[in-house]
Amino acid sequence: MSLTEHLLVLRDDTGRRPLAAVMASGLWKLSGRPMLHEGYSESAFWLRGVMRNDSPVAVTRWLALGSARLQDVQLYVLPPPGLATGEHARQLPQYAGTLYPLAQREVPARNAVFALTLAPGEQRVVVLRVAGSSVIDLSVALWEPTAFREQEGLELGIQLFVLGVALVLVTYALIQGATWGDHGFALTALWIMMALAFSLSFQGYLYRYLLPDGGPSLVHAPATLGCLATLLYLWMSYALVELNRLRPWIRIYGLLSLVLLVMAGWTAVGDYRQSAPVANACAGLCYLVWLVSMLHGWREGLDNARLLVLSFALAWLGMLLKMLELNRLVERSVLPDWHFITLFQLGLLGVGTSLVVGRALQLRRLYDQMQWAMLYTRAHEQLKLEEAVKQRTDELRKALEAADQANQAKSGFLTRISHDLRTPLTSIIGFADLLQTAGGEHAQRGRIIVRSARHMLEMVNDLIDYLCGDPQEMPHPTPLYAHALLHDIGQQGKALARRQRNSFRLQVSPTLPPVLQIDGRRLRRVLGNLLDNAAKYTSEGDIVLTVDWAEGADPGMGVIGMQVIDNGRGIPLQYQGRVFEPFERANADRDQPGIGMGLAIVRQWVQKMGGQIMLQSQPGQGTVVNVHLPAALAREQDIAPHDSRDGSAEHPCIDGNGRLVLVVEDSPEIAALLVEQLDSVGFRVELYKDGQSVMARMAHGQNAPPSLLVTDYLLPDSRGDEILFAARQYLPGVPVLLLSATLRQESDKPEDQEFDAHLLKPVNFTELQENVARLLRMPPLQSEDPNAMDSLMSPTPPPPESVQKALDLIALGAVSELLEWCDDLLQQHPECEDFVTQAREFLRSGDLFEMEALCQFHLY
Repeated sequence: MSLTEHLLVLRDDTGRRPLAAVMASGLWKLSGRPMLHEGYSESAFWLRGVMRNDSPVAVTRWLALGSARLQDVQLYVLPPPGLATGEHARQLPQYAGTLYPLAQREVPARNAVFALTLAPGEQRVVVLRVAGSSVIDLSVALWEPTAFREQEGLELGIQLFVLGVALVLVTYALIQGATWGDHGFALTALWIMMALAFSLSFQGYLYRYLLPDGGPSLVHAPATLGCLATLLYLWMSYALVELNRLRPWIRIYGLLSLVLLVMAGWTAVGDYRQSAPVANACAGLCYLVWLVSMLHGWREGLDNARLLVLSFALAWLGMLLKMLELNRLVERSVLPDWHFITLFQLGLLGVGTSLVVGRALQLRRLYDQMQWAMLYTRAHEQLKLEEAVKQRTDELRKALEAADQANQAKSGFLTRISHDLRTPLTSIIGFADLLQTAGGEHAQRGRIIVRSARHMLEMVNDLIDYLCGDPQEMPHPTPLYAHALLHDIGQQGKALARRQRNSFRLQVSPTLPPVLQIDGRRLRRVLGNLLDNAAKYTSEGDIVLTVDWAEGADPGMGVIGMQVIDNGRGIPLQYQGRVFEPFERANADRDQPGIGMGLAIVRQWVQKMGGQIMLQSQPGQGTVVNVHLPAALAREQDIAPHDSRDGSAEHPCIDGNGRLVLVVEDSPEIAALLVEQLDSVGFRVELYKDGQSVMARMAHGQNAPPSLLVTDYLLPDSRGDEILFAARQYLPGVPVLLLSATLRQESDKPEDQEFDAHLLKPVNFTELQENVARLLRMPPLQSEDPNAMDSLMSPTPPPPESVQKALDLIALGAVSELLEWCDDLLQQHPECEDFVTQAREFLRSGDLFEMEALCQFHLY
């Protein structure tokens, strides 16, 4: 219910009169009008009225002022005549307006709203004081709270709908602007966003939801944002209509832009009462000039001029009505604030939608023109294109023939290389198997040769596949014994280090789990290549391989870190970034064998396994290569039965002759394998799955005494140390063989507190037989091939010049050429048959060191 025309009004020109002086004044007069607009006045305005509750119950009503831009509003509720004022003084005054924080108000709203509660039959005098820099709007209404919130929600819902559609247009305009590179769309989006900001500040939503702390800046915001919105609208229109084609408007629009920028700055920081009216007048003048320019452009046939004029008509109507109201040319509120903003925003939607549709039609026309031009160009160029295609086809045919010839040459080259590399490796593996089968002191060396040769054969196969262009196979992680794998790699590292009289050390962290799920084949090749590089570029130095383990963030995962350290020649800084590229080598490395593929293949394998490789090197001080690979924890039971045994040749070397062996192993697969292998050479086996059972058996003195005890280290209920202690106590003199998945660190314990022998899993049948034979002092069986290890006869030496040629071929590692050299030597010097026989044996086994020693011996 509107109360403005029923209230008494008093104008305080000084703006500083207290309530008592105002109430005693005789200048009060009845308003008699439904709305009062006093413009940008420095005076304070007082409104007085009487509120009475005639109902039998207490009533609460909200007293609301119409404008959301009022800066300072104070409410005084005077006590009834004749009553003490002490109780009511605490409630006076109440504050509202954009000058005060929203949290301090009893009723949070974008307008100035006060809650009034009157008891049944109570009558109170209500006095309002309104002041500030903005337009003074003295429209007062009394609301039932629920009705006020419903009206407020209705206004907010309409605004949100309009704002949502406007934001969709903004997004679409930005996308179109970025797609077509059209800054007119970008200016349209900026103008719509600035106009939305103006509407939020004009209706008080900026204060209600974004800047609830209040302050003088909220009063300045509408005029400032209005000037900026007008400026962006001019620039948008100028770009879309292309007014630069009409020369007079270039300077006029530049002048208008300068004026609007000055007015925006003045309203933002200057006296708002003086700047706001001038800014409104300038904005109105700019829109009039804009209308004239658009009509001129319409007349001249410029694109989008008519579209802008027609689409902005609705917004023009709203702005005209609001200007009449703000300048007090009408007595009633023809267009409330939220109606004006809604009408203005609908105008924005009309402008934006019209521009998008119009621009789409324009682009369609341009597209059709381009299509016709393309068809014409295609018809014009078709004959020329056919001739060019014919010529190019002939060139491609010739190129394909050349490529086919090159591919055939490449295939022939790879076939020869494959044969020359794989043939000696096959001989190496065959002779190494003979060494293992023969047993004795050469068996361990034979195992190392077999593993290294197979590793080299796999590397040769990968290199051939790489050169053929075949894709590298994906990693295949499987559960394996980590310590056994590293032990084998360490044996290979020792052999590599000895080539140039280097020392080698393997340091494995005790925290490394015994069983990991990782691609062991790839890991062996990675470390083998790195150790080979370290041995190749280090002479009489030290090579160290360290391995540690770090728990991962995910349960059951971790990172295995490996570091290969040498103190060799090092790598110059300018080559460190290129050593991982194929066929790249430093100048100082040209004297070393190889083609520069090692580190390139290593990086490929590490990356495919999800790891990282880093290199640090200083010339003359050595090189450090760090490799980090993710790995999953695994259990010993996860290892496949065929992976639980080493791939060495399995030939019986001893005869157990019914002797009793106690085996303690909790893994069913490994236990079955041990029983099978020991049983195959004549032993009787008693199997135990835990430590307590075997210790109870040993403590029972009436059982048959065993000849040997074989035990695992990590058991479900005990450890290998406990079983060893029990064996020393109950079975003195019986050797104890430890078969575990972890490397044993060197210890200073007495011999009776150490295991008699230690083997790493997986089980190697030949190595197991050798250790059993040594512990039980058993003689080996006679070899099935008595001629396999016959001593060689003293050969007749060849001529010195022929020996020197062999030494040159040995330096190049040319095994195939050396075999041809042997054939030539035998034809030219038949008396050297014994020498040739010995040399061929060394070459077939791949032992170039012995071959070089043989030649050096006969040369000097």
